[in-house]
This record gives sequence, C-alpha cells and structure tokens, in this order.
Amino acid sequence: MILALKQIVDFVFEFIFDLIKFPWWWYSGGLKIVAAKCWRNFSATRARVSLGIFLRYLFKPMYQDYTLQGRLISFFMRLVLLIFKSVRLFVAIIWYLLILFIWVLLFPLALVMIFY
Repeated sequence: MILALKQIVDFVFEFIFDLIKFPWWWYSGGLKIVAAKCWRNFSATRARVSLGIFLRYLFKPMYQDYTLQGRLISFFMRLVLLIFKSVRLFVAIIWYLLILFIWVLLFPLALVMIFY
C-alpha cells in the first residue's frame, strides 16, 4: 500500500515537473532540433539546385557545340534553368523559415487556445 502511494506521489510530481520543464525544452532543445533539421534539409536543397555550377558554366556551350546557334541556345537555356533554380531555392528558404516561425509561435498559440 505504501509503495503504491509513493508511486502515485512520484507520478504526480513528475507530471508537474514535466509541465514546468516543457516550455523551456520547447524553446531550447526542441528549437535546436527543428533548426538543425531545417538547416540540413536546406543544405540538401542547395546542393541539389547547385546554382554555383550553373553560374560557372553559363557561357560554356552545351554538348561542345561551339557554333553561334549552339552558344546562344546554351546560354538562354542555362539562363532559364538558372532563373527556375533560383526561384526553387528562394521558395525553400521561405519554407524552412516558415517552419521555424510556426515552431516558435505554436506553443503560445496552444496556450491561448487552451485558456481562452
């Protein structure tokens, strides 16, 4: 009987301690985890988009076609791809910043919804 009472008291204190500790974890450890995952995913997106390679080879003709038409087609094709890849990278930046912003605002919003 005493053991069961001790376990109930420990459970209640642990629950109260977790309620007090949770906001601190949300904005320290949890935010660090989310930010690291967002940075890792953004770095992978940046590597897939590879803007540096497209900028480096913007004026180099594709398929070794050194004629005037080949150079013009290669330049404009790479320019169009560069524009689309830049938009893709910009959308990724906005997306991962939005995830971080939502993470920061989610806890206060949940508290408002609970107590309102």
